[in-house]
Amino acid sequence: MTKAASDVTVCRISSIGKRGVLVIGKDDEETSAVVAGSIYQSMKPVPGDRVETVLKGDQLVVERILPRGSVLERTSPLGKSHIIAANLDRVLIVVSISDPPLRTGFIDRALAASEWRSLKASIVVNKIDLVLSREDRRLLSEVISVYRDGAAYPVYPLSCESGEGCAALLEDIRGETLVMTGPSGAGKTSLARLLKPGLNLRVGALNPKTSKGRHTTVSARLVPLGDGTSLIDTPGLRMFSIEHIPTDRLQDCFPEFEPYLGRCSFRNCRHLSEPGCAVKEACSQGAVAEQRYLSYCGFMKDAMEGSSR
Repeated sequence: MTKAASDVTVCRISSIGKRGVLVIGKDDEETSAVVAGSIYQSMKPVPGDRVETVLKGDQLVVERILPRGSVLERTSPLGKSHIIAANLDRVLIVVSISDPPLRTGFIDRALAASEWRSLKASIVVNKIDLVLSREDRRLLSEVISVYRDGAAYPVYPLSCESGEGCAALLEDIRGETLVMTGPSGAGKTSLARLLKPGLNLRVGALNPKTSKGRHTTVSARLVPLGDGTSLIDTPGLRMFSIEHIPTDRLQDCFPEFEPYLGRCSFRNCRHLSEPGCAVKEACSQGAVAEQRYLSYCGFMKDAMEGSSR
């Protein structure tokens, strides 16, 4: 908590409740605060927001949300852009190979949302202690090949259960504000507890009938980890919708496309069925992973179908 004026204090929002917020104050202490009604009308607060607070009597009041440096957003079920967290340095996409099963579509959507907001992104493949079968090992190798080698995203295979592979992640994220996203059951809460031992968060398990995770985290929460590092844990998502990204900008959300953009035969090439497409040619030659190109085509199809309704 830092003084902005004699009676104004700058804090960070930790979490949002029905009747107010929790803010991170001096020495990383959490304090409850109420939010002026006018703020909800102009800019709904989210975890990571930097806010100006004033003590009125014995009640801390949020009177202003400071301009946001960066945000992560997704499209809500109502079709509106929904900001998940603010003032971020990196997005951690937490997945597993088989428990729950790997869904590369989720990864690609979360990566596109990160690229759209110019956020660094990394992929955490948790539960590698359960990667035992030949097929699971093949899938792990494919994730590394497609995302790390093909698209230059850091990939961290690790196990929150054993601690294997965690040291590299801990060193790389030092001093950053991170937001975690991923499907329920992939281990986001376990990772948060690994990063800050003793953290009081519940850890859920997969539903044995559906193989879907239970939503252990019910709302996003910012947790200081020390050394200037902060982590925003988010509820498990079954879908990361990106309809808020304009169709003609989706190509910019795949960094491995960048060397080929502007080299197509048609200036307004959508990289779908047009002849002389440099992106398609790169895919056919193995310079762009087919999996990633097919994800892009699927996103474009969904976007064009949505705009025609």
